[in-house]
Amino acid sequence: MAEAVRAAAGDARTMRPDTGLDPAANLGRLLSPRSIAVVGASNTTGNLGRAVMENLVRFGYPGPVWPVHSTAPAVGTHPAFASMQALPGTADLAILAVGAASLGDAIRQCIAAGTHAGIALAGGFAELGTTGRERQEELKALCTAAGFALCGPNCIGLINAHAPMAATFASSLLASDRLLAGNISIVSQSGGIATFMQALAAQSGFGLRYMVSSGNEAVITVADFIAEFVRDDHTKVICAYIEGITSGDRFVTALAAARDLRKPIVLLKAGATPESSLAAAAHTGAFAGADRVWNAVLREHAVIRVHSLEEMLDTALFLSGHPQSALPRGRGLALVGFGGGGGVLGADQAVANGLTLAHLDDERTLRLRGCTPPIASLANPFDLTPDSYNRPEYLAQFPGALAEIAGDDSVHTVLFQLGAIAHKAPAVMDAIVALRERSDKAIAVAWPLPPQTVLERLPREGIHVFTDPARAMAVLGRVVAHVEECSAPVATDIPQPMVAWPPIAQPGVLAEPECTPLLAAAGLPMADGIVVPARGDVAAACERIGYPVVLKGIATGITHRAAQGLVALAVRSAEDANATVARFAERAMVAGAQFQGTFVQRMAEPGLELIVGAFRDPLFGVMVSCGAGGNLTELLDDVVLARAPLDDAAARRMLERLRVIRHGAGPRIDWDIGAPARFLSRFSHVAATIPWREFALETNPVIWNRGGVIAVDSLAVIATP
Repeated sequence: MAEAVRAAAGDARTMRPDTGLDPAANLGRLLSPRSIAVVGASNTTGNLGRAVMENLVRFGYPGPVWPVHSTAPAVGTHPAFASMQALPGTADLAILAVGAASLGDAIRQCIAAGTHAGIALAGGFAELGTTGRERQEELKALCTAAGFALCGPNCIGLINAHAPMAATFASSLLASDRLLAGNISIVSQSGGIATFMQALAAQSGFGLRYMVSSGNEAVITVADFIAEFVRDDHTKVICAYIEGITSGDRFVTALAAARDLRKPIVLLKAGATPESSLAAAAHTGAFAGADRVWNAVLREHAVIRVHSLEEMLDTALFLSGHPQSALPRGRGLALVGFGGGGGVLGADQAVANGLTLAHLDDERTLRLRGCTPPIASLANPFDLTPDSYNRPEYLAQFPGALAEIAGDDSVHTVLFQLGAIAHKAPAVMDAIVALRERSDKAIAVAWPLPPQTVLERLPREGIHVFTDPARAMAVLGRVVAHVEECSAPVATDIPQPMVAWPPIAQPGVLAEPECTPLLAAAGLPMADGIVVPARGDVAAACERIGYPVVLKGIATGITHRAAQGLVALAVRSAEDANATVARFAERAMVAGAQFQGTFVQRMAEPGLELIVGAFRDPLFGVMVSCGAGGNLTELLDDVVLARAPLDDAAARRMLERLRVIRHGAGPRIDWDIGAPARFLSRFSHVAATIPWREFALETNPVIWNRGGVIAVDSLAVIATP
């Protein structure tokens, strides 16, 4: 099964739009080369090539290292070669320590010599503006045509701690004498953050598999590195620092491969792009903020999003020491401490992070009472008191007490809150390590004042020591959510309906009278309505629909009609209808718009109002949104997003995340949530067929009542046909 999934993960190497070979096919030579050429290395003080060579040698790279310099006979103690063709063999990897102006020629020489992977250290490309971007595009075209796997430019290199290989000039390595090998792989678009993470992990007693500074990503991107880490059997946890991506499809394919293998990705996303220009014309446009879209895509693929280096480090180190089988399979937490105050505070922090305090069954609690001090509190949080490790008779029973706690089915994670107990630290550590070896439950340790012996031993056992219980709670909350999202079924082969979207030549608006029939024809339940021209007989239309009715004024340029006073509910007579239309015409004139007519619509029974919308994100394609609708849309900002299309089950999970449903409708009514889930799912199928490049489509409100759902308004704004 795992091999089949790995084969599927290979899809992340699909061809780029450019013609030529896929450089990602040569990632193996980039990450695990058998020989390395350092182009541009010299004896000049501060030369980056020489700094890389010194790191390669100092950390024990086992293969040959060949400096390439046109005139120098040697670089340091290494004989130098005048060109790539003059090397004694073909280098798997070329480290290109040359300036931006010389980089293209250096890569051409590598290609001619049979080398198909390189690391470009130089800056001076896209980060400098138009001229730099043009130079970077030329570099990309050169490498893509030849299948040359280029890391960078504008990067600090990479580390393969298992090789070992330090193909980097990172100054953070000056304080180290060896590369600590582990199972965490990091790719970062910031070289400083990459090396900082590597140094922090080593300081905490955990090693890496790979550390990659991807730089400007002219050729090999963060998505390519993630896909390679997914395939790598030595990588257990993937960390990524991202400021932006160029291919949403390629990135999503890599995330999906990781989710399929349940290989966790811990991602720190920085930077934001301006919100969609559609925000002023449609509510849905305001939902299109880049951060919300990223959250939706990452949640879909069970990516653990963090917001600081501290959070990334804590999460990665906790995951590093836990096999998949020992990750929390639920939210039940056993909080084990040796004092009352910490437990009370910890209980609050657990709830704040979505965890629940597990309750042991009576029989197990009785057994636990028999192996703990009489003054111990056995109501979770467990206060086992210092007697548990200070008095020999209870210390002997301490491992058994922990086994009883961890053995309860309601417990999914055991978190130890420890303090200044240096004199008994070895015995407490013995009990924690023994519990970890015997139990299939997740084990976490928060020890704000750990003795050095703790920091030396527990990381070797794969147990990360949190210095603050609050940080441990935050990590556990994220990991539990990751496990739940991995377990959610993935929809495949969702059929999409045929929709006859009209050809649009220029930006514009499909108002309700044009939009509603299209959605109704696609199978969405839309309220019946009749368009009456400005001088038409509104009363007659009301009679046909049947009182009470809703009247909506149609005026050029006005999309938020309620805000302009162009909506009237529960109109019950011809007299009221005619007076309302006259009022609409007057208000349209005041707003500087041309009054075109009235939309007469059947009055729906009241219920919970939702807004359902869609828009096209430039990176990730069509997104659907759902939130509190009607007058609550702006007030609550209660909205969730997902990529289209969705099946009914995914739509239901999306709805259940809304506050208005969790805390409003759910406890009060017994309406079938399947009805709005089917609407949202069908709507997502319809939206996925939209051909326009930049648009916002919304139905607001969609009324959910005991009879089902019905949409009573719709709008499409086309910014780019």
